[in-house]
Order: sequence, then C-alpha cells, then structure tokens
Amino acid sequence: MDMSEPYATTVAAVAPVVWAIGTVEVHQVMKRVWAVRDERDRLAAECLGAIAAVEDEAGLTQARRDWKSVGRQDRRALPSTLLYAAWTYLGIIMVICVIDALSWLAESGGPGKISGADPTTAQFCLLAIAAGLAFITLLPVAVATTEAIRSLRRARSRQREFATREAEAVSRLHVRRSTEPATPSASSPSP
Repeated sequence: MDMSEPYATTVAAVAPVVWAIGTVEVHQVMKRVWAVRDERDRLAAECLGAIAAVEDEAGLTQARRDWKSVGRQDRRALPSTLLYAAWTYLGIIMVICVIDALSWLAESGGPGKISGADPTTAQFCLLAIAAGLAFITLLPVAVATTEAIRSLRRARSRQREFATREAEAVSRLHVRRSTEPATPSASSPSP
C-alpha cells in the first residue's frame, strides 16, 4: 500500500475522531477504577480501625476476613486498568499515524506544492496539531501513572499498617489470656 493524498487526508481526519471518542470512553472506565479505589480505601480504613479495637479471637478472625475484601477490590479494578493501558498505547500509535499523514501532506514536494501552497504553513499546522495531540495524549497518561503509583503506595502502606496492628492485637490477646485467672474446670474439686 502506498501513501496517497486521499489516504493521508483520511488518516489525518479520522484518527483524531477515533482518538477523541476513545478518550471519552476510557475516562468513563477510569471513573469506575477511581470509584473502586475509593471503596478500597474506605474498606481499608474500616479494617484498620476494627483490628485496632479487637478484644477477642472472634474479632481478630473477623478483622482478617474483612481485610481480604480489600484485596478483592484491587483485583476488581485490574481489568479496567489494563484497558486504560491498552488504550494509551493505541492512542500513542494514532497520534503517530496522524503526524505521519500530516507530515506526508506537508512535505515541500508533496501535494501542497503542486497547488502552489506555502509549505511553511503546512509545517506549522503539522507542528501545532502534533504538539496538541501529544499533549492531550501524554498528560492523562502521566496523571494516571502518577495516581496508580500513589494508589499502590497507599495500599502497601495500609497493608503494612494492618500487619502491625494485627500483631499488636495478637499480643494484646496473649497478654490478656496470660493475665486472666484460670477458670476452674468441672473436674477439679472446689475448696
């Protein structure tokens, strides 16, 4: 397949439309990811509070069970996050396609030269559109990547905090058991 003026014009016109529609859809997907993240953070805070207030073995078991639901929230967000990553790569490829098509159309010996158009104007348009597409593609990527890293750090921090509070709860329960007087069994004689 060879590059032709109609083909390059079509690529330069259609790719940004597909990109824009996809970006709106992916933003909706990311809203769901953020909702899951917020729910995970809420559950984690509740679990941390519950483990800190544990009074008995049953409470400890329940707190551990509740903590597992926090991990399920992370797994729930994974498909949407992978979709976002795939769209990011596809968006970058589409930006490159538009830039290539516009570059071909803007060449000083290309179709514009035949009609007597100024190639400097075509090159200016190419640079402006390329910069705009790169910006609107890469800025959300940078923001999402930064947010993902922060979210992972928060999750790891909460995991360490839960482990610490769990150890404290277990210690409290052991101390409580060792300081409680032993209850007489039914087989031991009463004084």
